[in-house]
Amino acid sequence: MKSSLFLVAVLVCGLVGAQQGGLPERVQKLEADNDVLTKSRVAFSAALVDTNDWTAKGPLEADETLKFERVITNIGNGYDPATGGRDSLRSVRLYYIQVTGIAGPNGELHAGVKKNGLNMFAIYHKARTQAGASNAMVLVLEQGDRVYVQLWAGKTIVDQGRLSTFTGFLVFPITTQLRQIKK
Repeated sequence: MKSSLFLVAVLVCGLVGAQQGGLPERVQKLEADNDVLTKSRVAFSAALVDTNDWTAKGPLEADETLKFERVITNIGNGYDPATGGRDSLRSVRLYYIQVTGIAGPNGELHAGVKKNGLNMFAIYHKARTQAGASNAMVLVLEQGDRVYVQLWAGKTIVDQGRLSTFTGFLVFPITTQLRQIKK
């Protein structure tokens, strides 16, 4: 009986070693994927202004990147208040990104979430009174990608006590196996 178990063990080890991408390579790949999964903790939320006073931005002469001043949560340094953006630093990852804005009583709100300068989605509201707009999307971000909110020329956004916000969090990293499925 013991010799039968030994032969089965040798056979299994031989089959694993004979397969393309032997055991050492597979272990190394799994360890790398596990490292990405365990070190990936990103969540951020920021409000447009750091005051409870009614504050308006705009209308502006040109499109402008909004810098959300009041950082409420910034796990993993996912948001940079100096640039107003989220930079994807390490690997390919799937993020949930949301923007909420308030239009002032005399303004029109048009703002867009951009990825590397391209519009991904937008919020809009033509106000006759204070009114809000919100939108969200799941985006794949790769190393070097930059995501930010841009207020469009001639438009207005207001905030008071965290009414206009920019939020994002990592849904999951895209591991080697997921990248292969994607292709």
